Amino acid sequence: MEQIPSLDEMLVKPLPPMDGAQFAQWSALLRERTGMRLPDNRRSFLSTNLGMRMRALGIDDYGEYYALVSQGRQGLVEWDRLLHHLTVHETRFLRHESVLALITQHCLPASPSACPAEPLRIDAWSVGCSTGQEPYGTAMAIDDRMRVLGAPYYLGMLASDISREALATGRKGIYSYQQVQGIGPRWMHNYFVELDDGRYQVSEALRQRVCFQQLNILQVGEAPIGQMDIILCMNLLIYFDREQRLQIADTLADHLRPGGMLILGVGELLNWEHPRMKRFPYANTLAFQHQ
Repeated sequence: MEQIPSLDEMLVKPLPPMDGAQFAQWSALLRERTGMRLPDNRRSFLSTNLGMRMRALGIDDYGEYYALVSQGRQGLVEWDRLLHHLTVHETRFLRHESVLALITQHCLPASPSACPAEPLRIDAWSVGCSTGQEPYGTAMAIDDRMRVLGAPYYLGMLASDISREALATGRKGIYSYQQVQGIGPRWMHNYFVELDDGRYQVSEALRQRVCFQQLNILQVGEAPIGQMDIILCMNLLIYFDREQRLQIADTLADHLRPGGMLILGVGELLNWEHPRMKRFPYANTLAFQHQ
């Protein structure tokens, strides 16, 4: 009688090597559904992250798992779970200090006298927001600056990502001590609440200003997204080929108000030209302003 392996054995059992045909099949599916490209040197990344879900389901054949995620409602649910493993979520609070400096110095009023009489409306968008540290950090920087100016304002922060699991983390706004330890004490006092388990949650007032939305960057043109004053698209374009990068940048530019700022990751887009966008020179940033 054949012995059925235990769950522990299934979790540690190595999967067979992924051959070239299997890699091509999975890479094509990822590109078709997300636009992301995987060069051949990323084969181990793909097989490792597929393996996490395959072992959890007790599947040891790439073809069988491919058939599962390709068919029916169950396949779409499983694809959602897999996508969280296939998309990179390397992020942290205040990761790009030069970007926050650019926003506070050039996207907001320069002095109290420069503030309008009516509350200022600020609309911002974090594209590829992952688990929320970028949009929350940006919202903190904006709020802190407006507090210093003593000016009333409204902030609407859209935070979009393709991973629903990452978005769920962002909506809760709960982070470990290690994840928040780089934030200064004044900001911790103003924007976080310590929980009983030693973790920290973004204050409700700040969470209410950030709207998390599931969105495929290649489908932005079909989404009901309004005009923005600030768009952040950091460390995302590197996963697309040049033609797609240009297409995404053009689409994001179309969602900017005159004077609005598009901020990309340094080195992510070279020789981009747009009739209404002009490079905004600022140290350690790649920014363009809508004319």
